[in-house]
Amino acid sequence: MIASPGSLRARLFLAFSVVTLIAALLPAILTRNALYNERMELAGKAALTQAVLTKSLLDSGLNEAQMEKLFRAARERSHRMTLLDASGTVLRDTDIDEPRLPELDNHADRPEIEQARATGQGISFRYSNSLGADLVYAAATLQKGGIVRIALPVAEVRRSLETEFSFLGMVVAGVALFCLALTALIARHVHNAANSMAEVVASIPKDKSFRRLREVPGKEFLPLAYAVNAMADSIEDYVEKTRDQHGQLESILESIHEGVLVLNPAGNIRRWNKALASMFPDIGAAEGKPVIEAIAVPELQSGVERLLATEVANGEAATTVQFELPPGRFLVAHLARPQHSLESLGVVIVIYDATEIMRLGIMRKDFVSNVSHELRTPLTAIRGYAEILMLAQDLPEDKRGFAAIIHGHAAALSRLTSDLLVLTTIENDREGIETVYLDPRSAFEDAALHCRPMAEEKGIRFGAGFGEAPVLANPSLLTQVFRNLLENACRYSPRNGVIEISSRQEGKSVLFCIADNGPGIPAKSLPRIFERFYQIKKERNSGTAGIGLAICKHIIDRHGGCIWAESPYGEAATAMLFTLPAAP
Repeated sequence: MIASPGSLRARLFLAFSVVTLIAALLPAILTRNALYNERMELAGKAALTQAVLTKSLLDSGLNEAQMEKLFRAARERSHRMTLLDASGTVLRDTDIDEPRLPELDNHADRPEIEQARATGQGISFRYSNSLGADLVYAAATLQKGGIVRIALPVAEVRRSLETEFSFLGMVVAGVALFCLALTALIARHVHNAANSMAEVVASIPKDKSFRRLREVPGKEFLPLAYAVNAMADSIEDYVEKTRDQHGQLESILESIHEGVLVLNPAGNIRRWNKALASMFPDIGAAEGKPVIEAIAVPELQSGVERLLATEVANGEAATTVQFELPPGRFLVAHLARPQHSLESLGVVIVIYDATEIMRLGIMRKDFVSNVSHELRTPLTAIRGYAEILMLAQDLPEDKRGFAAIIHGHAAALSRLTSDLLVLTTIENDREGIETVYLDPRSAFEDAALHCRPMAEEKGIRFGAGFGEAPVLANPSLLTQVFRNLLENACRYSPRNGVIEISSRQEGKSVLFCIADNGPGIPAKSLPRIFERFYQIKKERNSGTAGIGLAICKHIIDRHGGCIWAESPYGEAATAMLFTLPAAP
């Protein structure tokens, strides 16, 4: 019975036939090419060996009779031998009479001659127009500057290869025929078994709850039947779970107030939620397009492109983009590219409206700046009048003490307002700070000069061990950092203590350390001590407003460095450490 062209049997037979022919012909072709290349390589080596031997004879200094004998021997062996001068002109040839030599072209452009002139030896395979045959040419340079060339015919090599290839083809054809016959038997058996299986499957009712294989035509199909039934069970469970998870995801996405935008691996818009559509009404028309088509913010598109170009090793790659949309809307977008195996997910963007937060932040900064400015004048007046009362001779001693208390509190408030103004100025200054290459010791000495009265009052000494590493910094701001950290260390150091100041270069940064032996900082407070107004009330109450370390952090951040505290630090109780860019 002949199988129809579209039947399983015909397809199996065709597939196995193609595989068989490829498996038979490919090795034959590769073997043929390998044998051909090997034989031609041997022919080339033989020609080169002959050329080298001839070169040795010619370099030994043959007379005319010996030269004639050498050329006659080459003709008897059907070898073509050519003698050329250094410029490529033919001087003598076994197959060309001497009167015809001037008619020959200059051989300097022949591949084997060019190789010989460059490296001393050369080989090439080509067709000879003068002899009308395929030859292998081998050339070698002589000591006196000439070139000798040997040409051997490759026709005998090809005839030998053709005989071997004919035998190889007969073997391959026999193997292919045997395989095709075996393929026909296997295809027939599979066809019959598949027909029986198809009849069983076709007899199963169409009700989804009964779509299982209950009968199989043979034992060899039992594993297949079990696998089909197990797969049906798994698919049914998976569909139910997927439907449930999809419903949950839709409910979550539509219930959150932040806008969610999902991109595919190419960076094009895939899906979004209702909150995002309310922020950007044109999002529906941009499905399948880049983000910038719906949200005209170049920074957001650049962030997406950077994340897509980032290799995610562990966790996820993330970045944050802040942008402003008219009229006066401030939005913050958090972009994340999670580590996953889904090929349909690229970047997830969560966008929320930060207008109110930004407005409150601006109001806070303006309030602090305005209040600080407004307080400076009355505080200066209070301090001045308090000093006058303290110096008044006719004022009773107890009232003079009240004036001293007023003066002290007014001075503390003045320092607080000055620190707040400095902090607000650093925060509001969006332009880059001016930096120069400087020796940090000069900034430290200026700061130590201001802190020396406080240190001398408690008998504290400064131990400075600076390395020879200049930094790229702003002199006045670096002095402010040293001053705040030294005042902080003097405030908590015990009497007659020592504050160690040191620096060393680490790569492209310089690390500074200011260590004291005060009461130390609790571990739970270490992450927060650089927050403004933060104070350790019980363990390390200082009586200050908690602005100095915040100023230090903002100044170091503006320089591109980082600042942190360690407690304990070696033999010291507490150390304030910060880094600055090193001068090249």
